[in-house]
Amino acid sequence: MTSQDLILKAKNKENEGDLVSAIEFYKQALEKEPKNYFLQIELGNLFAMINKFDIAAGYFRRAIYQFPDNDQIRYGLGFCLQRIGNEYHKNRNYLMAQAAFEEAIEICPDNAEHLFNLGNAFYAQGLFKKALNSFEESLQILPDNEAHHNIANSYKKLNDYVKAKKHYEKALEGTDLQIHTVVELIQLKQLTCDWIGLNKIITVLKNHIKEGKTGRISPFTVLSMPGLSTNEHTKVASSWIESSHINPEKFKRLLKKNPKIVIGYISSDFRLHPLYFLIRDVLKKHDKDRFTVKLFYSGVDDGSNEHQEFKNIGVNFFNISNQSDEELKETLIAENIDILVDLSGFTMQSRSLIAAYKPSKISINWLGFPGSMGFYRDKPLMDYILADSFIIPKSMESDYAEKIIRLPGCYQPNIDDRPKTQAIKKSVYGIDDDAFVFASFGQSIKITESMFRLWIKLLKQKDGSILWLLESNAQAENNIHKYAKKEGVDSVRIKFAPKVNFNDHINRHSIIDLFLDTYPYNAHTSSSDAIWAGCPVLTLSGKTFASRVAGSILKEISCEMLITKTEEEYFKVASVLSNNDIKLKSIKEKVLKGKNSSSLFKSTHFVKKLEQVYSELLEKK
Repeated sequence: MTSQDLILKAKNKENEGDLVSAIEFYKQALEKEPKNYFLQIELGNLFAMINKFDIAAGYFRRAIYQFPDNDQIRYGLGFCLQRIGNEYHKNRNYLMAQAAFEEAIEICPDNAEHLFNLGNAFYAQGLFKKALNSFEESLQILPDNEAHHNIANSYKKLNDYVKAKKHYEKALEGTDLQIHTVVELIQLKQLTCDWIGLNKIITVLKNHIKEGKTGRISPFTVLSMPGLSTNEHTKVASSWIESSHINPEKFKRLLKKNPKIVIGYISSDFRLHPLYFLIRDVLKKHDKDRFTVKLFYSGVDDGSNEHQEFKNIGVNFFNISNQSDEELKETLIAENIDILVDLSGFTMQSRSLIAAYKPSKISINWLGFPGSMGFYRDKPLMDYILADSFIIPKSMESDYAEKIIRLPGCYQPNIDDRPKTQAIKKSVYGIDDDAFVFASFGQSIKITESMFRLWIKLLKQKDGSILWLLESNAQAENNIHKYAKKEGVDSVRIKFAPKVNFNDHINRHSIIDLFLDTYPYNAHTSSSDAIWAGCPVLTLSGKTFASRVAGSILKEISCEMLITKTEEEYFKVASVLSNNDIKLKSIKEKVLKGKNSSSLFKSTHFVKKLEQVYSELLEKK
């Protein structure tokens, strides 16, 4: 049969829609005419049509060698390389995605989409300057709101918040609402304490959620936004899952009985992170005769001592940061996990969506994400959420997707070996020794205008008082000082504590007279730090998980008198304590007594309670 006969047969098959047979005939024709580059092009087209882009790219590469100026061949090869890169990116192989996009750009240097995708590959690797350059080159070729959005994200990662804000605002100009850009702009304004016009933008987001509209809204970002309910948080989480387009295949998991209960802890935060100061001793003190503990880490190696400690803590440690969903599912199944505990939830670099594959007998949401992780296809993504009776009382449990596990006492553990505080003068920190020190050591993103206005009011009613905040970013500090000045408070009365090592951070709590909690996102680990140092924490408890954590901690140490329910009550208690030395001294004594008598800093006791919960869950299964 001649090559022409084979080509004719191939065309007939192609017309019938039988592309696989057409390919076979074209390949046979190519064997007879190996220098027929038109056959290379045809085969490239057909392989692309059946989604075999790597094979198609090979044919296009050979054809472009012969016809270097043919735009159609260049487009075909660029298209295939883009699809190859997208697949690599989807499977978290970002370096190979980068290589594919770089080759596509070499072939099609004026293609904005290739440059945009290369920016995404750089961004995923943490190469934010390179990502920024790629997004900016893409924007120069084709003005695009998504390019502005990603440029803003890159500037935010590079701590240039002024330029980030400019590009988020550009991304929102004259288009249909990009709700993910609205969310990022809100978060940026919160991070920099730029409250001008913030309520208006938050209202746009609230309406979007209430109306059930689609769009990618990060569940973690809404936890610190005032005015949203637990039910709305859960809706956002469910929408986030659906927008991820995961499609876990149904499979029959072989339920092999383990000689010991196998607990898998999965997190992106086994490093220098607040999680370390909560979970480390739990991992160390599990009963090795009854439990096998395995850690699955999806974050980066930050080079910290804490990361090394997690790796060497005496349990199996798996680095899953580069695994695809399919690979991670297979890893978890192979490790025969009884209970998978997600310690990150919907935060950066987490792998929470793997729970949709049901790779373990039981899944639990705990510590990392203070809220429900929502529904996937009308079923809870996680089977359980670990809380306590204060954080999720019976009256509030219907707003959560998960079944509620209530630990006796406080749901939050702590490490035992915290440094002892030493008596130190306020002047060591540049504060007048006679000053009354209000403090709040949470992230700037947690400080709302409403709460800051209360703090300003407290400064005004207490002569000689100062407000001590944690250093964050220059824009936040500038905006806070400007706001205070506008409200009639000299900026010298608001000071910022630099970031220091853990021991020094704990020790400086000893000069704080009253720790002022944030709302609606409370201080969590920071509350424990303050209590350890004997510092009273005044909190405002709402109805969401994130707004009730400090209250849970205070209840654990029998200091419910520091839990308030309204801004008016919060101000009243703070005012009384700041103006009555005897009452403040009494409260401090109660904090120290509660710290020593409670189980808040007794990890051995906590682990026993936790292990009992794990055992009872498996008995029910």
